[in-house]
Amino acid sequence: MRRTVVVLLLELLPAIVAAGADAAVCGVRKGLYDGWLASEKRVGGVRARLKGALVSGSTAPPPDEPNHESIGQEYRAFFQCLAGAAESPDLVALQSSCKEAAADRVASLVCQTALYLKEGRTGSKEFVDALPVKKLGELVWDLDAIAATAPDTVPIPAIFLPNGPAYTLLDELFLLVLDGKEDAASKYLAIASVARGEGARHTDEQIRVLLRESPAVVVLEWPVLRQYQPKLKKLVSELGPAELLQMRKGLTGFCSKDNLDCPEILKFFGR
Repeated sequence: MRRTVVVLLLELLPAIVAAGADAAVCGVRKGLYDGWLASEKRVGGVRARLKGALVSGSTAPPPDEPNHESIGQEYRAFFQCLAGAAESPDLVALQSSCKEAAADRVASLVCQTALYLKEGRTGSKEFVDALPVKKLGELVWDLDAIAATAPDTVPIPAIFLPNGPAYTLLDELFLLVLDGKEDAASKYLAIASVARGEGARHTDEQIRVLLRESPAVVVLEWPVLRQYQPKLKKLVSELGPAELLQMRKGLTGFCSKDNLDCPEILKFFGR
């Protein structure tokens, strides 16, 4: 009898594990981000601020559509669920969640960031490749706006400390820029170029770090950086004489004679 019970349990174990994994999968309902965009348009939210528009008021949502606050609550529940999945000893729940979240652009960004951190930052190429090329900056700052709708009493999930999922993504991407990872600079600058307010202050300081401390990356990524020359010129103008001298020496050291970009680089930075 005991042998029969053991055999039966062994046969059922895969189904039990699968059921547990399914229960742990995090997701958001289809069309949630589109609902957020519609809500933002009504209240003149982050998109209006990114474009420098004046907000004259807000319009109440139709009675059959979710409002700004309820959408934010659903996203925050998703962030909390991901944080719990990231604490699991295996990757199954988090990987399944990322598959589930793939249809929602904002949810996918957050899930890919959580998965990258959970894997110990070993999948940098996969992380960068997972970030979309089109409208990436708007997506990231929309994510920040969504996270910011949480009341002060709602804690930030541990995996996204200290500033929430948008800044976690941004900071991890910036570290990959400093490492010279392929496509990291182009995607980071796509985000930084549309930053406003606190986001702009945050990215400006990071770009200053890049200019001061990573001349090899500046030379390597100049085909990307040259597209943002007005921003770079402004940031360079804010550096002190000692910082400028150090930066120029570094650039000279990494500029080889056969690098066709170097004359332009050295001229731009005042050599």
